[in-house]
Amino acid sequence: MKLNIIRQCLFSIFSLWAVSVSVSLPAQATQAPQAAPTGVRPCCAFGYDLKAQLGGIAVPFFSVGNVLGVESLGHHRYNQGDQSLSASLLGMSAEQNGLLFTARAGFIDSAHVRDTADFTFYLFRQNLATFGQEATIRLPAELRVRQIHWRAKDTVLSEQERITRSAQAASLVAFQLAQWHEIAQWFGLTSVGGFHELASAFSPEDLYSNMLGAVLAQEVLLAHPTATKKQFEQEFDRHFRAKLTQLEVQSAAVTKQKIQQLEGIWWNSQRRLPDKWLLLKRDYRLGYQLQPNYPNTDMPLALSPTFDNGERIEDWVELQLLNADSTAATESAFAAFLAQMPLAEVWTPSQFHWFAAFAMQQDSQAHPQQMAVQVERDDGARSSEQSSATGMH
Repeated sequence: MKLNIIRQCLFSIFSLWAVSVSVSLPAQATQAPQAAPTGVRPCCAFGYDLKAQLGGIAVPFFSVGNVLGVESLGHHRYNQGDQSLSASLLGMSAEQNGLLFTARAGFIDSAHVRDTADFTFYLFRQNLATFGQEATIRLPAELRVRQIHWRAKDTVLSEQERITRSAQAASLVAFQLAQWHEIAQWFGLTSVGGFHELASAFSPEDLYSNMLGAVLAQEVLLAHPTATKKQFEQEFDRHFRAKLTQLEVQSAAVTKQKIQQLEGIWWNSQRRLPDKWLLLKRDYRLGYQLQPNYPNTDMPLALSPTFDNGERIEDWVELQLLNADSTAATESAFAAFLAQMPLAEVWTPSQFHWFAAFAMQQDSQAHPQQMAVQVERDDGARSSEQSSATGMH
């Protein structure tokens, strides 16, 4: 009973992983029948048996395991980020999320996979209804208001071209939303109760997992373009499990062992959430071609920024970031960055790498340990050598 009470009281701390928000769509977008995802699933800072602190005071009798076996994933549910955080932490959600280790792609965060898949489905439906028309929708702010802008085009598309382009654009923009989320976390995005999300920003497994969700969702939508929400959930569930099998997913016990081997290399078990430096290594490399951050893996992922004919997707539909407070002379979260890199009022994904480079520069100067902040693929090999030297099995 005491543990359950503590878990409920700590509900706001673990908004570190979950931002529940509501979406109001302009009239021109309401013809697309599916509502936008309204939050992110409550998972996962990298590590195992993570401890927490509240106001600088350690919280006793509380830890988060973060590790799953594929048999514990449950079934995919669209917009599961809208479910209560306490329900997820207490295991009462329809799906479960956590870290899985695979032999061919390293660590996978199932929450990131599923979040980006859901946004791909949502944007696909929006694209089908809106492609070629001048239209805009706004999503709730993550430090900046996230706006999706479609441009008017005279090009006449066949039904199949419309489906293909809608799926390609949806997966790209959904992944760009995930990139921005990582940036916003680093610059101080806060959730319910004002707790920041620095311990999760640019985590080594995050963006690979997001891209995996975008790629899998695109495959589902190209094969089933008329899928209802329920059909998408079922098909995505099937594709995700099949992909995990292809990636040679390991047991929860192996995942836990791999995470423990990286203690002191990727993460610091002595620090408590929401301490930023619980995470020692980050991946600041933003791009549309990704490799897993683990040695001896062979499963690269890619998304194309162009359609099959070479046209840029951003010329048809583009993610834009707007000042959340139009009356503010400056934006305090980005003040140091903007002092070095002044930007126009509207920011776009073509500028994201500047934010990541700034974050890496600042972290290199502020890191509490004398070590490189950028994760490298051979870190896992070093962890195996380290565990052998210390007798860990």
